[in-house]
Amino acid sequence: MSDENMAEDFILKKTENHQRILDVGCGDAGLLIKIAKRNKSAELNCVDSEVEYARSNIEKGGYSHRIKCVDAKAERIPFKSHSFDFIYSLRSLHEFYDPVKVLGKIKRLLIPSGDIMIIDWKRGANTGVIERYYAEGEIKEFMKQAGYNVDNIKIEEVNRFNVVSYSESS
Repeated sequence: MSDENMAEDFILKKTENHQRILDVGCGDAGLLIKIAKRNKSAELNCVDSEVEYARSNIEKGGYSHRIKCVDAKAERIPFKSHSFDFIYSLRSLHEFYDPVKVLGKIKRLLIPSGDIMIIDWKRGANTGVIERYYAEGEIKEFMKQAGYNVDNIKIEEVNRFNVVSYSESS
């Protein structure tokens, strides 16, 4: 199994027990469409600064009635506080202009018993693209600055990824 499929599988498994889901940095919405196929009762939302490709794929897949796309930068996610029970970001953390601000917005959107999962390339990962990827300690510091309870942050390196899990109720 490729690293990318493995990362998606982590998130797919986590979404099975959630009903209000947000994808931050949805890209082409491929993962969100897979979630829609598996979790037929969930309310699905996504945000991306270039959302037209995602909207097109969602429409082609017949999921326009189930997935709401919002065209916005992650630093300016426009949802109300405590709107989601699961928020995830896949291979996007390195793309955010202000990761601390984005993480703060994500935390604000989470219900008290909700879960967050962030999966991104780890520092030193060879992706074929020159990007700034973060080390585990940097991510933990970003989350601390954004107001997260550091005792509830779990970060593990899996292949070329940092897999970050967080729950307010841990």
